[in-house]
Amino acid sequence: MFILSQIVGFIAIICWIISVQLSKKSKIILFQTIANILYSVQYFLLNAIVAAFMNLVSFFRLSIFYTYETKNKKIPWWLMFLFMLIIIVIGIITVDTPLMLIPILATLFYTYSSWQNNMQKLRIIYIVAAIFWLYYNLTVGAYVSLIGNTLEIISGTSSLIKYRNKKGN
Repeated sequence: MFILSQIVGFIAIICWIISVQLSKKSKIILFQTIANILYSVQYFLLNAIVAAFMNLVSFFRLSIFYTYETKNKKIPWWLMFLFMLIIIVIGIITVDTPLMLIPILATLFYTYSSWQNNMQKLRIIYIVAAIFWLYYNLTVGAYVSLIGNTLEIISGTSSLIKYRNKKGN
């Protein structure tokens, strides 16, 4: 199961790294939707249940947000708030150690960032959340994802530079 979890994590990383390099929000969300379902599988295989649930919630959130983005509709604030509430409730039910707070905080950051439209803020928040996941993945043994978090930080930073002066980014 450990090797399978690392393979699934590697595929998720590829999807996530691609997402951060894209300029259109709907495409970013699509690739992150795929990545989150794969990360959820990885964490279930590693018996990191809180992280698995957080990625599952993110999968559903991104699926709904993707629908809004492809129809060029603004994602309602109440929908973001609803997902944040779901994350907090699942967190309260599943957390049993302080370490388990990390996936919850990172998922809250991702939820906020994927709701708003400023792509530079989105990328900055992704980098901060990746730093949280970096520590968490080291602790739970998601070593391939640890490499992915490092690449996400590098990729996010490069896309911040790449799109820094472009309108809509």
